[in-house]
Amino acid sequence: MQLVNGFYLNGKVLELMDECPAAVARFCMILSFCGDNLTDGYVSRRDMRYVLRATDEELRLLLMENMLEEVDEGYVVHDYTEHNRSREQVLRSRKKTAERVARHRENDDVTALHASRNGATSQKHQNTRTPKKEKEEYSSSFSKEMTLAMFQGSRELAAANSMMRATYPNLDLKNSWDAFATRQYDATRMVGDWTRLWKGWCQRRAKMSGIPPSKPHKHTWKCSHVLEALGRDEETAQADEKACELADRLNKEKS
Repeated sequence: MQLVNGFYLNGKVLELMDECPAAVARFCMILSFCGDNLTDGYVSRRDMRYVLRATDEELRLLLMENMLEEVDEGYVVHDYTEHNRSREQVLRSRKKTAERVARHRENDDVTALHASRNGATSQKHQNTRTPKKEKEEYSSSFSKEMTLAMFQGSRELAAANSMMRATYPNLDLKNSWDAFATRQYDATRMVGDWTRLWKGWCQRRAKMSGIPPSKPHKHTWKCSHVLEALGRDEETAQADEKACELADRLNKEKS
């Protein structure tokens, strides 16, 4: 997702605006942080807490809406590099801009030298302005193409693996990856296509092996989420109206 015209009309954004407007503002800060630091959508837990000041409730809602994905070291913006330029692409653009500026300056120096030798005043050289630095649009819609080896070391694969481990805890991911790599070893695809292909591969392997997806948690008046939200523990838990309403609301939000 990126900040474009119509961002405020996105379905996930509208739902969050009703539930917690602060979570939408926090997500905008997260996108800005990733673009400024060229993290390819990744934010460490420390930066999320102490730089972006995200609260537990905001993170919970962003994860629930699938706008963020949790990985071992922190969080990743869902499908970030499908909608935003990657670090590699930005650095490559900067390099090309620097080379173009250098060529302009070199041409200006040559022009000035010829004018000086001819005894003429180089009005063009005096009025030459430094080429305007190109604006880098960190939120440009861009897709990153990569080989299988590049995808293997990407944050997108790490996020996908985290999701697959949560969905199919009994699936042998290493064995699945070996089979996947044998089939796709010489292919080159967009990072989003790699991610979708890998997730679909895992789902089919799990189905063929008779591994069902993990059963989603159902909130009740005595589950840990409700107890923590109400400041209760197992000894003080009770099936009162407040606990039952909260459990029902959490289940509706999840669905």
